[in-house]
Amino acid sequence: MSIIYEPRGKAREYSELAVNLYKGCSHACRYCYCPAILRKTIETWAFDPQPRQNVLRELERDAIRLQGDPREILLSFMSDPYHCDDAARLTREALLLLERYNLRVQVLTKGGLRSMRDFDILARNHWKYGATIIFQDERLREQWEPGAAPIAERIEALRTAHAAGIFTWISVEPVVDAAEALKVIAALRDDVDLWKVGKLNHDRTRESAIDWRRFLADIEAALEGRQYMIKKDLERFRNAC
Repeated sequence: MSIIYEPRGKAREYSELAVNLYKGCSHACRYCYCPAILRKTIETWAFDPQPRQNVLRELERDAIRLQGDPREILLSFMSDPYHCDDAARLTREALLLLERYNLRVQVLTKGGLRSMRDFDILARNHWKYGATIIFQDERLREQWEPGAAPIAERIEALRTAHAAGIFTWISVEPVVDAAEALKVIAALRDDVDLWKVGKLNHDRTRESAIDWRRFLADIEAALEGRQYMIKKDLERFRNAC
């Protein structure tokens, strides 16, 4: 089975290729879809994350096969590349390997300052750095993303990357609280190169509490003049009655 794979469905909107180095993630985000896919509880998923077996050897095999491929590889959809120090060390080895075979990379993380150790690699390869930020209220972050880095750390990492000339983007997904998502955009509108926005899924009660058509209009007004991408699950509310 390939370590570098082509995502399907909604994930493919973010990247044509992806890599998952770990099984499990200590961030234990309440909205994470991975435990359900694997028929695990969030507690089991987050308890003892481990690298995939022979992951670097298998990654190099795929990197050789794809050498020079122009498609971007995302780290990662399942687990965070910087969810702990061991994961960060493994991620750096993986990035150096992907660099060796002239591949293109973007990272997406809630790891905050831990991720900054790899900005040298991202900068010299003109790779992209993304952070998930869906709240401005740190109390909500603690409730929904208990193991992830504080919001202030993620913002510091983003601004540092941006100042270093690294292409930066923010994933505002899943939108759990529409007002909080808009606050994130208001606070960081000019600090990143690209915004990606997607709605909450798999939680009918909270989904039904948000006027997605109005939210879409508010988001586009807030991001006027900036580069952004609206995911299809939110885009479909554009002409909703």
